[in-house]
Amino acid sequence: MIRKSILSLAIRLRDCRFMSVRKSALFMNGTKATENFVYVIPYIDFSNEIKRKDLIQEQLIKRKLNIDLTKVESLWSIYQELKQRKSEFEKKKEEISKELGKIIKNDPENVITEKLKIQLNLLKDNIRKLKEPLWSAEEAAILEILKLPNSLHSRTPHCESKVLYTHLLPPTEQKDHLIIGRDLGLIEFIKNENYYLKGTAAIFELGAKFYFNNILRNNNFQQFSNPDFVKSLVLEGCGIDHTNANSSFILHHNEDSKVNVDSRLHLTGGGSLCSFFAYYTKNVLHAKSLPLKYFTMGRQYIPSASEENSLFHVSQSSVVEIFCATKNEKDLDTLLDDLIEILKSTYSELGYHFRLSLMPADKLHTWESLRLIFEMYSTSLQTYVEIGNISVIGDYVSKRLMFTYVENKESHFPHILSGTIFNVPKFLGCVLEQDNDFSLPKEFALEKWKL
Repeated sequence: MIRKSILSLAIRLRDCRFMSVRKSALFMNGTKATENFVYVIPYIDFSNEIKRKDLIQEQLIKRKLNIDLTKVESLWSIYQELKQRKSEFEKKKEEISKELGKIIKNDPENVITEKLKIQLNLLKDNIRKLKEPLWSAEEAAILEILKLPNSLHSRTPHCESKVLYTHLLPPTEQKDHLIIGRDLGLIEFIKNENYYLKGTAAIFELGAKFYFNNILRNNNFQQFSNPDFVKSLVLEGCGIDHTNANSSFILHHNEDSKVNVDSRLHLTGGGSLCSFFAYYTKNVLHAKSLPLKYFTMGRQYIPSASEENSLFHVSQSSVVEIFCATKNEKDLDTLLDDLIEILKSTYSELGYHFRLSLMPADKLHTWESLRLIFEMYSTSLQTYVEIGNISVIGDYVSKRLMFTYVENKESHFPHILSGTIFNVPKFLGCVLEQDNDFSLPKEFALEKWKL
């Protein structure tokens, strides 16, 4: 009966459509865990999460994600059944071992001894045979659970973006920033992966970063230095497909070496969420150190998704990136509101038209709970271009990468807010297309530069 029940569960597992082979750098078990060093074990509490099944299903529909929650739940159920069965076997094995030990000690020739030894061997055999199906069930369930998106923030619009604030009016003259940049000797543009800012444009780039540097420091942000490269597990932990060459620049091994697709380096640049989490993965903080308010000025590398050559589609950008962590959701919302006011004032002082919008659920990344974007109007594209953003993440990534803080001798997961609050090439492109002739903003002038 024991073996038949295990076989039944194994057949259910095999028949599940989600059992296609999938690689993961974040979660490894069974033989994979013995062959590879396991850096981090994600925190999974699906039994509690599935109690909100109706809400999760509703949010999947809002995000327009093709995830069958019923099948994910079925995989988890199979895994829990096998786990419970193994636990029962081990408990019974322990009971029989204790009983056998007592009998052998008191009466070695007792006729019950052989019977207990047979039962013990059968239990050991069943536990051994259960190991592979349990590993398979665990891997199948958890890898699909890791695909589930973050919970939506209460402020996230359902269908369309929501404009929260508009400053001044958009430009009306039809201009192309690449033509203007070339004519003024500001830009040498070869392709999206290869371009140069020259003369006043180079000063513009540095001046813009110093401008944001000063404002953030005055609002109690601390500057942080990040690595340009991160491991695959950090990328996947941040909710990004580490095997997709369109998501990140992947450093491949030499042709003669064996490639492990789950253990590679990715060029993200220091101005990215992944680079911050390269430091905070498996990091434990004391509660008194929160909130964290960090920023960095550096490069950001993202493969270009467009064939059109433009500063709006370049694959490397100078950016200002922020990373904030708080104890809970309430503190994070307060920090978000404060940051919105700071950045509204920061952008307004530059004297250009911009607007502040909330993105709808179907435009969010899976790791985002809410995204607020700063946009400027491009007359060449006849549409708005995102020049900065703030993403509310909550504890979604903290749980995946085991970033915790300790309070009252208990571990908790910090709530995260991050974003590229200023993207230099996109901002420069929009500024070149303004109605007035291009000039260096006074806020970016050399005399304003200071650390």
